[in-house]
Amino acid sequence: MRRRVEVLIAAASISLAGASNPASSHAMIGQGKCGGRTACAGNGGQYTGLHENYKFEKKGAWKPDGGGQGSGGGKPKQVPYEYTTTMACMGARPGQASGELGCTQAMTYCQVAVGRPATYTRVFRRLLGPNAQKSAWDQVGDTCWPEKVPGDSKPQLTMAMIKEAWTHTAFAKPALSMQPVGNRTLVTLPTYFQVSWPTVGFQPDEVRAVTLLGQRVEIRPRFKQVTYSFGDGASMTTTSLGGPYPSGDVTHAYAKPATVTVSSTATYGGQFRLGGGDWVDVPGTIDVAGPTQQLQVLAAKNRLVNQ
Repeated sequence: MRRRVEVLIAAASISLAGASNPASSHAMIGQGKCGGRTACAGNGGQYTGLHENYKFEKKGAWKPDGGGQGSGGGKPKQVPYEYTTTMACMGARPGQASGELGCTQAMTYCQVAVGRPATYTRVFRRLLGPNAQKSAWDQVGDTCWPEKVPGDSKPQLTMAMIKEAWTHTAFAKPALSMQPVGNRTLVTLPTYFQVSWPTVGFQPDEVRAVTLLGQRVEIRPRFKQVTYSFGDGASMTTTSLGGPYPSGDVTHAYAKPATVTVSSTATYGGQFRLGGGDWVDVPGTIDVAGPTQQLQVLAAKNRLVNQ
């Protein structure tokens, strides 16, 4: 089985300045009970992220002598917050390698929990103090509404991006073979059909690696079914790839002489994974038609022969 790597989107890495002041005492949100700044919705009330209408604070108290929101003397000054986000994955932090790694759970959680095709996103903020000082990044919580986070223009990997990459996969086209060989058969004789996969294109379960917004995403086609079109108006849709005489289970007998056009169409599903995690289904299917062939159906003639 072949593995190929293809870069679809080259995203520049975003460098976040390290914190120069002690971390603030703001509590982490999104991992506790529902209520307050969080909302329970869907999945039996298991969603504990920031709700859709959560109000993000624009300013916070900067204590000059203590640094950010820490203790210290001097009169606190109101300064703006800067927000940023990562995918809501274990250990994700701004400016750290783990914060740039994706996880499959973040891609699928919002659809399950709140019925929304969004990426589960972790929100951080820090104070922008005087003289270019900045507090440490502080976790605000997790959300299924990342577009509500103020001032954060960092793009997030979405299921829509993954599905787009999957639909642009160069799928292997099903190759159809028949018996009797030579593209000729007889009326009423069972003709055997078989599908195989060519070396060109991605076959079922062959892994394709792409890079989306700087993250490695593995995608693989999944075989769902194949439709055999026999050219006389009849067809068969099955999960069988058929086979040769006498064991093949995809056969068709023609009622009269003709020259017909036969073909096969494979239906693919898809799966993806991030960071070597579990494979997850990509929504939808796609049909890929194989090349057509001409089949000559002949009538058998009987004649007496003198011995």
